[in-house]
Amino acid sequence: RKSSMGAESEPRVADSIPVATFIDDIDTFMKKEGSAEAALEKLQRFYSACKSMEQRLVQRKAKLKVKLPEIESTYNALCQMQAQAERGEALVTHYELAQSVFAKARVPVHEENKVGLWLGANVMLEYPREEAIELLEKQLTQARAALKDLTEDQGMLRDQITTTEVNMARVFNWDVKDRRRKKAETEAES
Repeated sequence: RKSSMGAESEPRVADSIPVATFIDDIDTFMKKEGSAEAALEKLQRFYSACKSMEQRLVQRKAKLKVKLPEIESTYNALCQMQAQAERGEALVTHYELAQSVFAKARVPVHEENKVGLWLGANVMLEYPREEAIELLEKQLTQARAALKDLTEDQGMLRDQITTTEVNMARVFNWDVKDRRRKKAETEAES
């Protein structure tokens, strides 16, 4: 998928989330796996992969939650500038110079139609105001959709992690029962 700036956006995570299958018949599963240690090792690798993926999702979601208010704030400021320009008036605003230090400014938005958008990585581009508003609307829509997708992906991944944890507990319990059964058989023979 392409982002608004022409760069490739990250693929949808749900497409790469591995699916954990619930073990319905533990005895059949254990016969196939051979030993509890092998089965637990396999499940632990799967579990670790899911937890790693979960951590990446949490980080991406946190970054997106920081970016979203910035995009909204910039979009709202541009809409306010556009409204003032349509009235033919300059925009009077206060802006932050430094922490807790503000200045009052009169911006002649009715005379100038250009705005600078900070794109990051020390890059700022000048856009016509209408084009900048369209770009930010698109970015805002994409960011909200990405946040929704990440939330859904986290839910799906959480389900896979839970299923794997249950499977690991079932294998462990099966192993305990199997050891007790073998011990009882050994004692009965003696």
